[in-house]
Amino acid sequence: METVLHALKAMGKANSVELAARLDISREEVLNELWELKKNGVVDKTGHTWFLAVEGESGVTEGQALQPEAPDVVTEEVAPKVSADMMIEFIAQEGAKTCEEIAGKFGVTTRKVASTLAVVTATGRLVRVSIKGKFRYKVPGVENGDLSASSSQDEKSHHEAENSASGGELNRSPLMSEGTAKACTDEFIQDVPSFTEKYAGAVPLPPLRAASRELRRAKKQVQKWERVCAALRELNKHREIVMQITDSSSSIASEK
Repeated sequence: METVLHALKAMGKANSVELAARLDISREEVLNELWELKKNGVVDKTGHTWFLAVEGESGVTEGQALQPEAPDVVTEEVAPKVSADMMIEFIAQEGAKTCEEIAGKFGVTTRKVASTLAVVTATGRLVRVSIKGKFRYKVPGVENGDLSASSSQDEKSHHEAENSASGGELNRSPLMSEGTAKACTDEFIQDVPSFTEKYAGAVPLPPLRAASRELRRAKKQVQKWERVCAALRELNKHREIVMQITDSSSSIASEK
């Protein structure tokens, strides 16, 4: 099984995110092992980039027990706060991207990227497609194009803006603005059943007491109609007698 040291030797220089993606382990595990190797002079770092020390690994052999040392006060890499909007903007500018490419761009774990994009995909702001055997995320309605040429996207946007009179526009799906979101919310509230309208100024739903009162009213109505149905069943059993009584009443009324 490939270790962090072997992976770093093969890659030459790499950050913790790239090593975690290569070894398919968590970034925290990679950082812990890298700091242990740094304490023993095997690796070194500049900024967020790790590389083999000048002495190489001559001082430590694989399987050799590391000498315990007092923990040093170090400044570890802090993962930046990356929002879903930042990822969407990056994909809209650069084209379809994989989780690994997005993680490398923002310096976060692929697990965080995958969980964030799963929520965004469920809302329809991005779509997940398979391109050349890899799953990539892209903006709906935008062709894949050249995945590595962001400048061509800018040139195309500029060119089509100049020729907007001829009707040329990019086929992009606009993101929902704040005003549109509020309008959708208002429209949804208006569709709520009328018995909740009297409480719209306080809470979106009626209190439990009001709901219980409505339930008791409904039960009384059901009981009333059950009695009506029972009476109709009895009358239907004696339909001929009822018709005779009705005819007799009609004839008496006509004689008067």
